[in-house]
Amino acid sequence: MELKEKHCWAEIDIDAIKYNYNLIKETFGRPFYTVVKADAYGHGAKYLSKIYSELDTFGLCVSQFGEAMELRNAGITKPILILGYTDPRRAYDLFKNNLTQTVFSTEYASQLNNNALYPVDCHIKLDTGMGRLGFDVWADKERAHNEIRNLLNFRNLRFTGMFSHFSVADSTGEKELIHTQKQLELFNETARMMDSWGFNLKVIHGQNSAGIARKLNGCYNTMRAGVILYGQQPSDEVIMPQIKPAMKLKTIVTHIKTIHAGQSVGYGMRFTAEADTKVATIASGYADGIPRLLARTGHTVQINGKYYPIIGSVCMDQMMIDITGSDDIKMGDEVIVIDGRGENSYDRVAEKTFTVNYEVMCSVTRRVPRVYMENGTIKHIEYGM
Repeated sequence: MELKEKHCWAEIDIDAIKYNYNLIKETFGRPFYTVVKADAYGHGAKYLSKIYSELDTFGLCVSQFGEAMELRNAGITKPILILGYTDPRRAYDLFKNNLTQTVFSTEYASQLNNNALYPVDCHIKLDTGMGRLGFDVWADKERAHNEIRNLLNFRNLRFTGMFSHFSVADSTGEKELIHTQKQLELFNETARMMDSWGFNLKVIHGQNSAGIARKLNGCYNTMRAGVILYGQQPSDEVIMPQIKPAMKLKTIVTHIKTIHAGQSVGYGMRFTAEADTKVATIASGYADGIPRLLARTGHTVQINGKYYPIIGSVCMDQMMIDITGSDDIKMGDEVIVIDGRGENSYDRVAEKTFTVNYEVMCSVTRRVPRVYMENGTIKHIEYGM
């Protein structure tokens, strides 16, 4: 099995994915959702959901109805939890496709209930300090508790679970530790109250990747593993050192030439040679998900085990690399633009472009084929275009 053509592709290590999954499973001995929203953080949700299903994942988490239906249409039968908003008029589609919907306010619950012809499975979302979606037990606990208790009046909604989300569990600063502890306390208190009100919740989850890495404990019986599944750390402060990065962004050398002193390279004449310079053009750019800002950061790519800097601007489909002094690079050679670890890792790219590794991975666009490798062999190629 080979790529139809080599321009830019993402190489996904299935061995690393399985290793990370089993590490989480063996370390914590607790069921967990595998989070595949945002196309599995850029790794390809359809194929990885099949892998997670084979590993007997507890369920899958997505952000929106469209993501859930992409998995159902791909033959995925495992439970799917939609973490975000779904149009309440989709109530029958939620029921028909056995999807679990997050309920985060009385207004939303009312609309979903009124549109439901059959009971819709739901998880209740608490806002324990994230300030995003959820019944706001942080700002007004008494009001939030009253609103949650009244959910029992919505007969077309079947509440099977409850969850919250940590906002600063990936930080170990004093202020952040206090905030996370309060989130835990609010969550545990509300869970106990809900049990006394008659909610028969089977699934209670709060630990995201950072919470898992920190082994934060509450009244949870389930977890949500996200970025750690893909071998990336929640932050520099909170890590699981054993996990293995799963994705490399690769391309090829398409042209090599020497420019002379005074010649410029790329848009805006951002690089002008001070001496004769050997330049390689490679077939990837910002339309593939490579930050345009990266060219100004001294970022290097890897060719034949050595690192070479980007020069000029990152173009839409191409980049130029200074390979002066190298005589072993030729047209067609593979280039690792972003790696799991090392000088050109997702963490380093994120640091240089003032963002997080999550965004860098999620920015890999759909036109980039995902090539799934296992035991050094291509097992599957997923084309987005």
